Amino acid sequence: MDFVDMLLNRFDGESELKRPTNALVCFTLAKTGKTLSRLAFDIAMSRSEKSSITLLQFIDNKEEMEQTEEMDMYQSRLLADFIPKGEKSRITMRLFVRASDDKLAEITRMTEEQHCNLVMLGIASNEADIQRVKKYSMLRSDPTLTETSLLELFQEGEARTLKYISGLLNRIKVPTGIFIDNGLKVANNIFVPVLSKADVHIFTFVYQIAQKEHVHIMVWDAIGIIQSEPKMQKLFQFVVKRTDGRVQLWDDDKKIEQDFIQSRDLVIIGVHGWSKLISIPLQWCEVLPSTLIIKDATI
Repeated sequence: MDFVDMLLNRFDGESELKRPTNALVCFTLAKTGKTLSRLAFDIAMSRSEKSSITLLQFIDNKEEMEQTEEMDMYQSRLLADFIPKGEKSRITMRLFVRASDDKLAEITRMTEEQHCNLVMLGIASNEADIQRVKKYSMLRSDPTLTETSLLELFQEGEARTLKYISGLLNRIKVPTGIFIDNGLKVANNIFVPVLSKADVHIFTFVYQIAQKEHVHIMVWDAIGIIQSEPKMQKLFQFVVKRTDGRVQLWDDDKKIEQDFIQSRDLVIIGVHGWSKLISIPLQWCEVLPSTLIIKDATI
């Protein structure tokens, strides 16, 4: 059974989509964490009411914070700010604050402890912006560059974050999203480029996020898979029907311009498609909004 068949079975009767989401949302900057938690809510709200979101905030110096504010008070205040109004009864939400020298190990441990089936990492612009992530991703494909020499091309803090992102995608076995925050406020207008058949799993996320009435999602079928493969046509038509037309297909006769990309709030793309996108000389890649790069579960 190929992956499109698996997705069709996943959508059939929606039994798979109704399974609880147990998401782990990791971040350093509270603003980025709050934004990412809203996306996690949009995903979890389309699932069972038994879904949960675990927030994991990393801080530089826990002792300094505890001198100015009790940890319990800080956690209560942050949780109250993160939970959307009227959603408290629907989804269980918990917060952990950690000062760790090994964030990757902490995320791996927390994923197992909380039985998470989705991990999302938020990266603020002061940690590594989209163009830095793009540059790092491109250079990693150069076989002449060692990891050490590659990281020397970036500032120390950026290099640490970029290595951390790469390690997370390689180590975590459940579906994983890397959210690169470029000032996202609301995720109403979303652009989804499809550049690899291996990334069709992102339609699970497209389907879930498009359950919100205010959301509009434009899918760019860059490889023609939706129009050329009957199974993908069936999958896409299912998503369009179940989201009341909020998911549309980009007209290939039209050129994608920078103005269109700048009008988007968010780009959602699979990890394989991201690798291809950054290697294509497209001018609009220089003005990408906040971006969510998703890797499916690995065995």
